Amino acid sequence: MYDFRLDEVSRWIMGKGARTFALQMPEGLKSHAQELGRELEERTGGKCVLIADPCYGACDVDQSFTDYADVLVQFGHADIPSMQAGPDVLFVEVFMDMDISSLLPRALPLLKGSVGVLTTVQHVRMIPSVVKWLESNGHTALVGKGDSRIVFEGQVLGCNISAVEPLKGRADSFLYIGSGDFHPLSVAIETDRPVVVIDPLMQEVRELSELRERILRQRHGAIVRASEAKRFVILVSTKVGQRRLGMAWDLRRMLEENGRSADVIVLEEFHPDRLLPFDADAFVSTACPRIAIDDYLRYPKPLLTPVEVEIVLGLRSWDDYRLDSITGEASGQE
Repeated sequence: MYDFRLDEVSRWIMGKGARTFALQMPEGLKSHAQELGRELEERTGGKCVLIADPCYGACDVDQSFTDYADVLVQFGHADIPSMQAGPDVLFVEVFMDMDISSLLPRALPLLKGSVGVLTTVQHVRMIPSVVKWLESNGHTALVGKGDSRIVFEGQVLGCNISAVEPLKGRADSFLYIGSGDFHPLSVAIETDRPVVVIDPLMQEVRELSELRERILRQRHGAIVRASEAKRFVILVSTKVGQRRLGMAWDLRRMLEENGRSADVIVLEEFHPDRLLPFDADAFVSTACPRIAIDDYLRYPKPLLTPVEVEIVLGLRSWDDYRLDSITGEASGQE
């Protein structure tokens, strides 16, 4: 099911003259790590180190790898071009070849008019066949290219759905191929158009209108809870592709200009327990947009996104709500 492209990886490691190499991968691929490490050792003659810490995406490169390896191979993610991870880091898109032919007819009645086609890097090779199928079934299929944080046409990240931008005003509905709901949820909120998910792993089809309304209610509740907050703590990630310190300073200035106080805290891994020593009425995450959405119940105080801070302060209306995103221009800003 997975194409790990070991011939390419082996040539790259040997081309670097690396005696040791580290492998980093998301949780869903870690069960393959030992086998991959042994195979690459045999092919390259090098020594392999496996990284067990969580890996949340190409934004989450283990910057300490130089302490124990000459090069780093990150499986499962496409490069983020604007991030500039360095010449000793290789991103290996692990493409998945899966049959969705039985799911496409089930999605058809849920789609309207022209259809924007979106997916994650694992499934980008499916896009041409899906476009062809949609067009043979009476729909105009549209595929957009995102900003400098995106490699492939039609590709979206959890933090970046800029591939939707060229399709606004053109797509009447969207078809997302992939697992999980966060990526397509961002599209549903951003566009207010029907979003249909084909999940190759679960072998199911679902439409996101109910989830969209539920998440919007949750976010509205967080904003209301934070509306009386006087003291804010702004959280900044040290992960190279999520670091938005410049945004944190802007938020602090914005809050102080509107009669609130704010402190800036940096941390590598976000967890409520690490914030217990700090006095705050509300937290603001400038890191991965998923944190505030997926983990909000874990925090005893409201956990907001930068967009939601603007709404709290009356600088943006609720009607202009959108999920936070990290654009190519904002990657790694100081």
